[in-house]
Amino acid sequence: MVECKEFVGKVVSTFTIYEDSSDGPEICIEFTDGTVFSSCLKTSTALEAKVTRDEGGRPRLLKDYSTPAVSR
Repeated sequence: MVECKEFVGKVVSTFTIYEDSSDGPEICIEFTDGTVFSSCLKTSTALEAKVTRDEGGRPRLLKDYSTPAVSR
């Protein structure tokens, strides 16, 4: 959860929802004092692939084929 207490008492002039921004769905709130809050739900894809060996109930990592997250 993100709590933004600095917005309490501010007056909203514009509230916009962008469904298809380049990084994912985004909201933009413009306040009458000139400040703007924006939030984007970024989606990413990553491959997690590992080779392990059980050593007495504890897996030991032998090789990690995982890839870093890639934004879509």
